Amino acid sequence: MEQVMHLFPGISTLFMQESMLAFARIGLILFAIALAYYGFKGVLEPLIMIPMGIGMIAINAGVLFLGDGAIGNIILAPLVSEPAELVNIMQVNFLQPIYALSFSNALIACLVFMGIGAMSEISFILVRPWTCMIIALLGEMGTFAALIVGRYMGLNPGEAISVALIGGADGPMVLFSSLVLAKDLFVPIAIIAYLYLSLTYVGYPYLIKAMVPEKYRGIDMEFDVPNVSKKTKFLVTVILCAVLCLLLPVAAPLIMSFFLGVAIKEAEIEPLQKFLESTVLYGSTFFLGLLLGVLCDAQVLLNPKILTLVVLGVVALAVSGVGGILGGWVFYWLSKGKFNPIIGVAGVSCVPTTAKIAQKIAMDENPYCIILPIAMGAQICGVFTTAIATGVFVATIRLLE
Repeated sequence: MEQVMHLFPGISTLFMQESMLAFARIGLILFAIALAYYGFKGVLEPLIMIPMGIGMIAINAGVLFLGDGAIGNIILAPLVSEPAELVNIMQVNFLQPIYALSFSNALIACLVFMGIGAMSEISFILVRPWTCMIIALLGEMGTFAALIVGRYMGLNPGEAISVALIGGADGPMVLFSSLVLAKDLFVPIAIIAYLYLSLTYVGYPYLIKAMVPEKYRGIDMEFDVPNVSKKTKFLVTVILCAVLCLLLPVAAPLIMSFFLGVAIKEAEIEPLQKFLESTVLYGSTFFLGLLLGVLCDAQVLLNPKILTLVVLGVVALAVSGVGGILGGWVFYWLSKGKFNPIIGVAGVSCVPTTAKIAQKIAMDENPYCIILPIAMGAQICGVFTTAIATGVFVATIRLLE
């Protein structure tokens, strides 16, 4: 009997563990298959969901009996911190080096930001700067709402801030802040953040349609894209980098990464731009999704605080989406009907998802409606707003204690 158990340990370990853990493993395997399938269908973001789904399947199905008789896996051990123990595990767990050297120190978040920066066009902000900035501020409402609710639900300040930043819809910022402020909940916060950010593809179109009646969704807009020289954009880039790093040194790694990507684009260093846009961005996104998947170990996710994090993630993104769309309505009224309120959802800085959602819904109603330049401006301002919120929260965390 023992030989049979060791022949198929993935199955036999289900009967050797607590029933709750076994059912959690089965549930997560089925959930992972659904994530991968809907990524394949394009309903969810395939860049994240397909590797995440495959990783989640492997970590929950590939459980075996280890040398000391314990039950575990040989893929990843996320909570290891002792250097000697880590070196030993890296010799066995095949994804451990990638996790330890890029994920658990937020390097992978910086790499993603470099790629996003290399793809960003800051002249979009100059189309309507004050409009973009105010919409981005309103698109941060969920962060503050989730922070308040999180404190009332019993989270400590660091934990509440980390999960609340999901409301900024900026995955790298969530990774970074949770590593600094809530290391014990880093894994579940990272998983919930990226899972929810992918679900904005599904959820935000319904939110837009609920808050913006059909006749307003196709409002066309007139605007002139400013003819800004490369020199001006480059100087603005390096000056903004300096100012934000001076004001928010705790977020300097991410700020530097984003503006480095922008600077390389504006300086027209084509080999580096192509490297960041393709190899770095897609490579880091792939490993980000895969590592998130293998972090979804049933044992890790049975933390009693998980339900609180799940609720707060929903609150954060929902309130931010509502705030952004309300900002769109404000400018619709101020412009006397010449502003498309759908643009407001782009203030939630899920680059480039929310801007693409806004443009798609607008074109569904009016094929000639172009709102993407203003939506992208609001979205890039949203990145700045989330970075500022992260720096301010980390710097003032003692006020919440």
